[in-house]
Parts: sequence; structure tokens; C-alpha cells
Amino acid sequence: MITLGLFVFSNTQSQKNWQNYFDHRYMSLCTSGSTFREDNLLKSTTGNLYDFMSLSITVDALMNMYVATGNEEYLNDEIKIINNVLSTAAVSKSIPENIYSLKDDYLGWISQTPNYAYHYETELYEGYIFRYITQFLYEIKKTGWKDRSAKNSEWYNTTLKFIEKNIWEKWISRSLRSKANPYGTFLSTRAHMASHWAFTGLILKEISDNTEIKTQCQDVVNMFDLLLKRNLKPHPDFPDAYTWNSTWDNVDGTQADLSLPPYVQDVSHGNHVMGYIALSKRLNNPNWTNENILGFCNTIKQVLYNKTTMSFCDNVDGSTSIFNPGQGNSQADGWLKLGLFDGQTLNLYLNFALQREDLLIKYGQELQYYAGLTLIEYLLAQ
Repeated sequence: MITLGLFVFSNTQSQKNWQNYFDHRYMSLCTSGSTFREDNLLKSTTGNLYDFMSLSITVDALMNMYVATGNEEYLNDEIKIINNVLSTAAVSKSIPENIYSLKDDYLGWISQTPNYAYHYETELYEGYIFRYITQFLYEIKKTGWKDRSAKNSEWYNTTLKFIEKNIWEKWISRSLRSKANPYGTFLSTRAHMASHWAFTGLILKEISDNTEIKTQCQDVVNMFDLLLKRNLKPHPDFPDAYTWNSTWDNVDGTQADLSLPPYVQDVSHGNHVMGYIALSKRLNNPNWTNENILGFCNTIKQVLYNKTTMSFCDNVDGSTSIFNPGQGNSQADGWLKLGLFDGQTLNLYLNFALQREDLLIKYGQELQYYAGLTLIEYLLAQ
């Protein structure tokens, strides 16, 4: 664990019980008339690939609440969601209405939501949720839950084998068929899309016993880190902070693809990149230094956050989006997690939670935000 800045908490901040806030929101009614808990458990049974994006938020939140508190009610809901997701998987070439061109004998899902990869399989939606399911396996191994009973061990091993074969191996196989290289599908054309797979690889290489998979994971991590570092530039107005494009600037020596014209990274999708960076630091990935982490924290403090309006910019260069103005206020899936490493950054996020609950609600990030703060407080106390 590293601490890059001094942690100074106000009395109000230190008295906030984020676990209670999480529990209240998790059990409160959402727009469907069900509680958030009931809604997510039901959504996990649909087999709709598109739902994996929103479910990933809950999978991350429940995992963090379990790690921070040891309360197995969170763990049990997490396992229910994962079991439901896996139970809806079907053999690709046998899925009714599947129009994906690379159908095969692996297990998977199709999107059942019109206008969103409708009737297709896609690595993007799978990557959203399986990065966190893979991390959950890492966390329950680390806490010792995996080895507490034969039943626990069997569940862990079965889930890990599913990920190794029907997530990791499947998309490498499809990449070889479509791109003639194993990692092109993972690395793609955009930093935030590739970050899902770098995140998965970073974790999977820690828990897999398969030597080939471990090597593949490290290859993906190294290529992603190289690509992202090439993209990072000092911000023209704040040289201690970063700005970067979401499209790759230089793909030489990797299996990523160029996409023109370049697009600056939007803050909302930048969450995925920052989630990977925060995890990298927690797992001591040597490709990312304390100075790198501070640069990302400075991006939050100096570029993104407006103290006057208590809100965040839409793009990492500080500009406003003409497509989705206000989306930069989505911070819980990645940016918030950098609060673990810098006191000023954490205090900023504590103040945001206290003063702008309206933006937590508007952008549907209360559960993940409160869980993130609960986890950070737990880790800082270790």
C-alpha cells in the first residue's frame, strides 16, 4: 500500500457510515418497483448480454462490501448473481437468433436489447462483468473463504474453469480466427475497452494454474501498459496532470488497432482505465509507479474537478462533451478508487458524496460509490 498525500478528515467525513448508506440504498425501491437488490437478482437471470454492463456495477459493489466488512450476506448475493449469469450461458452456435459471425462451441450469450449489439455476442459486454467476477475469485481466495469447505472450493474451481475456457480462451480463439493474432480482440482500438481485458488478465494470472494462460495474461497486461503509457501526455495547462486519447496513438509492437481520427478520453469511460490503474497499484504491477498514480490523481484534482460547482468535467482534457454533457460526474467505477492512494483525492470524493448526492443518484452510482468508500476506509486501516 502506498500513501502519496496526507489524509485529513473533517469530523463530518469521519462520522459518515458508508456501509449504512450502502445497505439503505441496496434495499430501497428503484424505478421498477422492486428493491435494488431484487432488481439485480432478477436481472442476473435474464441471459441478456446487454444487462451485464449494469450488473457489473453491483458485482463490484457487493465484492467490495464483503472484503471490507466480512459480512457474508454480501458474498451470498454475489454468488447468486454469478450463478445466475453462468447458468444462462449456452453453446454459441446453438443460441436462438444468434447472428454473430464467429459462432462456435464455447458458451456465451447474446444481447437481447434492440440497438445494442442486438442478437450478437460481444467481448465488450462480457468484459464489463467478468473483470469483476474474476477479481471476486481472487478476493475470496485471499480472504480464505475458498478453503473453508469442500463446497466452497468446488464452487471456486468450477467458476475459475468457466472463465478460463468460456471467457479468456474463447476470445483468444476468436481473435486468432478474425485477426490472425491472439490479443487483437482484447486490445481493440480504445483504451477503455481494452482495459477490461487488461484488468481480467492482471487478476487471472494471479489465480490460474494454467501456465499458458498466465503467459497470455502477462502479454496482454504488458501490451496494454505500453499502449496507455504512449498515450499519456502532460496536460498543457497543468503539467503535473495527464491528458490522453481514448484511441491508441501508437500501436507498434502490439496487437492493437489504430482508429482515426483520434478522440480524447471521456471521463465516464475513463473510469475503466482508472479502475485498472488502481488495481495495478494494489497488486504491485511494476509498470506503474507512484509518480504515475500521482499524475492521475492530479488529473482529478487539477483538471476534472470544479470546486465552485462541485462537479466534474466530461473529458480528461477538461472540456465539455457535446454528446453527453454531465457524464463526467460518473466517478465510482474507477476514478474514486484512486482515493486509496492520495489523501487530497479521497477528501475530494468524501466531500462530493456529502455535497452532491444528487449526482450520485442521477448517474446511478450510489451503490458503487458507497461501497468504494467503505473499501478504501477498510484498506487504509490495515
